[in-house]
Amino acid sequence: MKKILSIILTIALLFSFTACGNKENASAKPSERNIEVSEATLRKWLDESVGMWEFAQRFFDDTIIYKTKLGTWAFAPVDTSLPQSDYNWDNLRHAGPIANTEWEYYEDGDLKSIKGIDLSNYNVVDDWEAVKDSGVKFVMLRIGYRGYTKGGLVEDKKFFEYARAAAKQGLELGTYFVTQAITVEEAIEEANYAAAMMKKAGVDFSYPVALDLEDAGSLDARTANLSKSERTEIIKAFCERLKELGYTPMLYSAIRWYMDEMDLSQLTEYDKWFAQYFNRPFFPYEFQIWQYTSSGVVDGIQGNVDLNICFKDYSKE
Repeated sequence: MKKILSIILTIALLFSFTACGNKENASAKPSERNIEVSEATLRKWLDESVGMWEFAQRFFDDTIIYKTKLGTWAFAPVDTSLPQSDYNWDNLRHAGPIANTEWEYYEDGDLKSIKGIDLSNYNVVDDWEAVKDSGVKFVMLRIGYRGYTKGGLVEDKKFFEYARAAAKQGLELGTYFVTQAITVEEAIEEANYAAAMMKKAGVDFSYPVALDLEDAGSLDARTANLSKSERTEIIKAFCERLKELGYTPMLYSAIRWYMDEMDLSQLTEYDKWFAQYFNRPFFPYEFQIWQYTSSGVVDGIQGNVDLNICFKDYSKE
């Protein structure tokens, strides 16, 4: 008989920091669960986990663990009313030219994931043919961003060059724009700007146009005091305008932003790109692209690059 470890985990249900955002629940008493895990399973989870955060998450399939903006740990119950993902992470397999540096996803022995990268002017691409030969199938390019102080729209200096070079190699293209919109009108302006930039590039974009939602480089950023409801309306305005223009909108974010900074119940119709640098991601809701590292290595690109796998072939849409 293998030893059974009974682990008593005190779970502080920090509702004031979860997606619910209900301050009246902030004083809710912590709950306790008795979770029995075999020693073999415990060792397996320790070996497979990137760190203690991922390890802790492995104990729960009904609770999302993440750090709040204040740096405290939140334990948010999974909202079963939202569309759920059905990925089986036991189907992940290591791949890549360097051992255990890339992920692929299989079903019934068939490769289902599509390898992709995302690039901006911070990435230096020397050889696009080598990028293609490395197995990359799609590229998400930064169109630009809105400044977090004055709010001007700024073009990514490499967007046109990289879009045309990647298209020449037959790579599928998508884009992303880093928002700092504080009104619905500004969100529509960003969507119009993204569409105009793609049209100017003169190449086909078959993958989505993602709205990049993340912390700005300053606590004094113009978006710092937006409420969840305000930000949700801004997101919807961006996405709806892109749909009107014939593009597929997408949201890009990490777990805290999905949980705390937007109302997912109002955003279920938009595809999602999820950034989490775990060996087994945990986001119970539907998403189509997983960004799993910022330290990838791809032939033809200097230094590290973000690596992604996509579970939906947008080129066939």
